[in-house]
Amino acid sequence: METYATWVRLFELQAYYSWIVDRFHISTRAYQFQAYGKDYDFRWLEERLLPFKFRLEFLNRTSKSFTAARQERLKGSGKPDQYNDLSVFVREQKVIKRLVSESLLPWLELDISDNDIPRAVETIADWMESTGGLWME
Repeated sequence: METYATWVRLFELQAYYSWIVDRFHISTRAYQFQAYGKDYDFRWLEERLLPFKFRLEFLNRTSKSFTAARQERLKGSGKPDQYNDLSVFVREQKVIKRLVSESLLPWLELDISDNDIPRAVETIADWMESTGGLWME
């Protein structure tokens, strides 16, 4: 928790910077829940992030599309054996979906099964703009 407190303090000190934070507290919650059955409360963190217009973008895929995604990941993976059992990723995605739905932060769920990155980028940018997430008041 101290690490997250340090991060959020940095965000508070740099309020007018733009941040992209990959796999932050939602991923931690998902991992701790799946590995140890613990669900840590990050409400305090989200309450502190809200004034800074933090948003969640949850990119997911259909269960059937994981096989094709695996082929792409193997091209640059340093640990390809982690992709041997794709059911792990399917289960994790279900947990993350639940955790995102519980978040206080505004969130967007986007299906990326088609691997259309330009479409995803445009959708996210449009959503950020339409929800006021691109600038501080």
